Amino acid sequence: MLDVIRSIFDSAQFVPHGMCLLWRPDLIVLHGGSDVLIALAYFTIPLLILKAQKRRPDLIDPSVARMFAAFITACALSHTGAFLTLWYPAYGLQGIVKLLTAGVSIYTAFQLARLLPSFLVLPSREDMIRKDAQIMMGKKIVQESQEAQSRLSEFAHIASHDLKAPLRGISNQAQFIDQDHNDTLAPDARKRLGRIVELCEHVESLISTLMTYSSLGASLSVRSINVGDSVGEIVGSLSEFLSHRNATVDIETDLPDLNSDPAQIDTVFRNLIMNGVVYNDEARKTIRIGYLPRAFVNGRQIDEVYYVKDNGIGIREEFHDSVFKMFKRLHNEQSYGPGSGSGLTFVKKVVEISGGVVDFTSSPGAGSTFYISFAKQPEPVEGERTEGSRLPTDASLPGAVV
Repeated sequence: MLDVIRSIFDSAQFVPHGMCLLWRPDLIVLHGGSDVLIALAYFTIPLLILKAQKRRPDLIDPSVARMFAAFITACALSHTGAFLTLWYPAYGLQGIVKLLTAGVSIYTAFQLARLLPSFLVLPSREDMIRKDAQIMMGKKIVQESQEAQSRLSEFAHIASHDLKAPLRGISNQAQFIDQDHNDTLAPDARKRLGRIVELCEHVESLISTLMTYSSLGASLSVRSINVGDSVGEIVGSLSEFLSHRNATVDIETDLPDLNSDPAQIDTVFRNLIMNGVVYNDEARKTIRIGYLPRAFVNGRQIDEVYYVKDNGIGIREEFHDSVFKMFKRLHNEQSYGPGSGSGLTFVKKVVEISGGVVDFTSSPGAGSTFYISFAKQPEPVEGERTEGSRLPTDASLPGAVV
């Protein structure tokens, strides 16, 4: 074995490669200079790759960087050996270097083939530019939304202050007339005065709802929430309402935790549960709540989605665009009781305030299924919580919406 190793490194029986080139200066310079330049470049490239990986670990995986650095360094050593054998016939050592280079090359090729699918799905420069444009557009939309929110809050405050007082005055005057002239007023006149009082109360309720809507998202208290426990508490608080309506709420799957404002969770699930119970003609009303890692709703994909499904009356397709509109009711009070027409509007706004998504599918007689994907919020820093007022739910409103 030692003899074999010695024979590999024995160069006495060989002549330098330069003799094969007849020591012609032009060929020596051509071959030797090329090998030197290639070796210098190959020794430089790994340093640049490792330096780039260190500065931008998000762009270059460390294992990939080391793999290519080793491959290119091995190639540099091969050319260094070719340069040396022009004068010193160490062909055994050069062969071993080539063998090591071959091994590294085959390993690199195999790993590259394995990683190629991952490389092919990386976004192109055009994709990155397009995504940057989308982010900038999103920031612009958020800014415009905040400005619109500020204007709405200002308008709602003015409306509340300037309209509620006259409304109460009209209501009080109508009641004074009824009280002062009770004996002389005809029944029809007293009925009309009562109707004036009812309309004033209704308008005042709408103004209060508008004020509540305008204040949504002004401040939030984000923390980790056990959604299953939160939904259980909501169902418990609605137990009397559900019992009176002969309704049950079934949780079909585990409900993953998320970082959000507890009032957001309460607003969304409470309104959707009440909505599914109120607008329901079935003898046994059923609400099903669950979670899906991915859902396709109305032609688009929604990830990490919670759903609330009811067996209610459903919504005709021509009314789908009206479901989330403020003060828009699809049924009169005689059919399904009084309501402000704002519950689902609140649901949509509290979800979309932080970038979430809400959508639904429904058809008459087949019930409705609402899909909600809450935007991911960062983990709250201990001792740094932004406290906000509790968001509205239908428990504080005249009724459910649709």
